[in-house]
Amino acid sequence: MRNFIIIFDGKEGTSPLVRLLNNFNQISVIHQVNNSGWEPFDKHNSGSMTLKNLEKCLDIIYNKNSIDFQKLNDIYCKTATLPLDKTKITGVVGLKMRYNNYRENPFYIQSFPYWNKLIRGVIKNYSAISYKHMLFDTLKKNNIVVFFPVRQDLLRWGLSRYHGDGTGKGGHLQFDLASGKISRKQIGKIHVDCNRFNKFILECENLHIQKRKLMKELESIKIEVYPICYENFLNDKQKYFKQIFEYLELNISDDELKEALKDGAYFKKVHSDDISNFVVNHQEVIEKFGNSFRSWC
Repeated sequence: MRNFIIIFDGKEGTSPLVRLLNNFNQISVIHQVNNSGWEPFDKHNSGSMTLKNLEKCLDIIYNKNSIDFQKLNDIYCKTATLPLDKTKITGVVGLKMRYNNYRENPFYIQSFPYWNKLIRGVIKNYSAISYKHMLFDTLKKNNIVVFFPVRQDLLRWGLSRYHGDGTGKGGHLQFDLASGKISRKQIGKIHVDCNRFNKFILECENLHIQKRKLMKELESIKIEVYPICYENFLNDKQKYFKQIFEYLELNISDDELKEALKDGAYFKKVHSDDISNFVVNHQEVIEKFGNSFRSWC
């Protein structure tokens, strides 16, 4: 059996993915108590955690023995909003985390508030390099499988990012939809500014480039890396999860798989594949960006 990490960017289907993975008896996904904080080391959950404490937390989570949650939360709760929930005793453990979520050194930033932007940039870059070395070393040392969620359909990925809170501003409709704060009928249509939307497509393309670069870097030091495609998740969940189980060296029966999928993922898909359901000028958008598909899987 192999532990894992999901390195994600957003709007790639990882919220339902981790909820579904956690339904399996042999898989535990690290998150905060009260069924919250499913990106436990994102800053809005962990707070301004130092790089050293992040490293300590990851080492405790990924060690070969059972997780010492008392020790883990003693470190984690120095800055976090809530403690981490205890996982199942047996099986594999994993979590999802943004790669670009490195920590700036709080000592330098707070102690020298009048430093110019150039110096701040040097510190930030140094912090990013330190974060990268720490993460790579931790993954290799603990023989972790790395998953990269990929959304190949840049048109729909870009629209999901553009649509945001339902008005064209940043936000996450899936959380409001899942909690019952809004219904699907209340999600209105938006007019897409194609000039502005082109920047979202370019951003998605750049994220693909960065993913491929990072994958190659990890593979170069013999860390196992696999892209997992959102479109495959939508088209055939059973096949999708069986592939993940194979990577994690898990033997999970078809009955267990069906039962876990039946339990659901809490989140519902916000946007229809038919963009005319939420885009007013859908014909213009499809004409200009309909070929924005980048094959991975």
